Amino acid sequence: MRRTRGRFVGALSLPRSRLAARLGVDVRELACLAGIILGGAALRFVNLPGRGGWDSDQGTSMLDLRWALSTGQMPTFGPLSSLMTFHHGALYYDLIMPAAWLGNGDPVWVVAEIALLSLLVIPAVWWIARTIGGSAAGLTAAFLAATSASLISYATFIWNPTLVEPGAAVAYLGAWQAIRTKRAAWWLVAAVGGAVVAQAHVAAALILLPLGAAFVVDLSRGPATRRRSVAIYGLVGGAIFVATYLPFIVWELGHNFTETRGILAYFSTPGSPASQGPLVRVVVAAIRILAWPLTRWPQIDLRPAFPVAFVVASTTFIGLIWRLGVASGWNRREPTSQPGPSDPEATEPAPRQASGDVGLAFERLGVRLIGGWLLLLILALGLGLRDVSQVQELPTEQYHVIVDPLVLVAVGLIVGGLWRALPGRSLTIARRGTAVVFMVALLVWNAGHWPPMAAYDGGWPSAQAAANRIERDAAGSSVAFVPLFAAKGSDAYLYPLTRDGGSIVTAERATTIVVLCDTFWTPGCGGSAEEAWRAQSGPRTLIQIDRFAAAPDRILTVYQRAP
Repeated sequence: MRRTRGRFVGALSLPRSRLAARLGVDVRELACLAGIILGGAALRFVNLPGRGGWDSDQGTSMLDLRWALSTGQMPTFGPLSSLMTFHHGALYYDLIMPAAWLGNGDPVWVVAEIALLSLLVIPAVWWIARTIGGSAAGLTAAFLAATSASLISYATFIWNPTLVEPGAAVAYLGAWQAIRTKRAAWWLVAAVGGAVVAQAHVAAALILLPLGAAFVVDLSRGPATRRRSVAIYGLVGGAIFVATYLPFIVWELGHNFTETRGILAYFSTPGSPASQGPLVRVVVAAIRILAWPLTRWPQIDLRPAFPVAFVVASTTFIGLIWRLGVASGWNRREPTSQPGPSDPEATEPAPRQASGDVGLAFERLGVRLIGGWLLLLILALGLGLRDVSQVQELPTEQYHVIVDPLVLVAVGLIVGGLWRALPGRSLTIARRGTAVVFMVALLVWNAGHWPPMAAYDGGWPSAQAAANRIERDAAGSSVAFVPLFAAKGSDAYLYPLTRDGGSIVTAERATTIVVLCDTFWTPGCGGSAEEAWRAQSGPRTLIQIDRFAAAPDRILTVYQRAP
């Protein structure tokens, strides 16, 4: 029995051992990574049906998917954004369409797919950080990705920017692998990731800046034959990227480039006085970008958490400068013969030199690349997008989540550098103690800001319950929705009613009219706001039959036309 059990365990460990050998990674490290991924999955999937918020953005996405599945025609692009142009491209719908089809329109299936895709960030940042700074750096980045309150919150509800982080992680991984391994085919992976990012949110197309800079770096290295190979794969990757925009290009050609002119108008409009100073804009953007994936600020605890966000962002900034100094050899106390990360995929033999020199060469290149990418994106986002350089109550973090994987990798490199052994035992203990305290502080803070088990607005179950109540009030008659804040719409409740087979018509034709009042946007909800609308619509012909709070900030008032 004991011998049989030993053979069984050996058979299970064999594939893992082969994978470890292929990657040049210790089996124990892979086991730790697997545990981190499983932990990250648990934090994302627990109570998933009621955990994510449900509002108009979610309803609009599901209505678009329902229309596409019923007609066979994919949307060209998403609804209007604050830029007064399209929100996202058609590829966003292509990616989540399978879940909508398998779940027969159940939004929980789509959220589950988003949560599953979000797990891609964990191994991606692990491999980038690991191949630059070693095992400690890689596992640190993976652990931060798995436990980050901001990344977990983005994995628990339907919203087009939630696909930006996994797409960006894949894009950065492909670019770094292309440079590190000198295999030009990795640029196809970078192009696919970049296409997902740019299609998930229009502003995220700025990821082309770091990818383009890395491509130029890769194109300038090696003999002419390799440069030709890089150029060919770069052209193919560019063709893949452009192909995802063909629906948009066709639309623009037939509509006088309305969307393109809207984007140009946004960038040509002067910013608000509070954000006109370039230095202030860059500083605010740097704090937001560095703090968001580590603290979830400013979306939560806007004012109380600012000191924490400032400290974390400043620590990360200083630590990255220190890490750049270590990689460049400025810090003479760092060991110069320490073996660096393995490079099992390198296609060209390294010169005959110490393995530590090869490792440090990759480390210098990687740290400089990550630091350069961060600096480039902070400058581009801070100076190019007003919402990144402003702090307000509205969620605007979607404009800079393309940087999240880089921040996680940067912190992993910092902690990995602190973890390295030095000649003096006391100095090693002090540095490792600092790394442990920093990581524990981040874990405690993020654990306290993970999204709650039940969404503040009740999520999809609450929206479905509201639709059921409207159906009972309507008693089979036709229904129309009237949002008092028209820009937000009423798709949050229109979708469940439509999915249930309700008769949805215009307000002029409907027997039952449901008025949606959002307390955040409209004063006087639950009384004067609805009465003002009713007075304009004909008070003698509408009779109020129901009023209830579908969510803490949303009041639904149900009217029926008098016979």
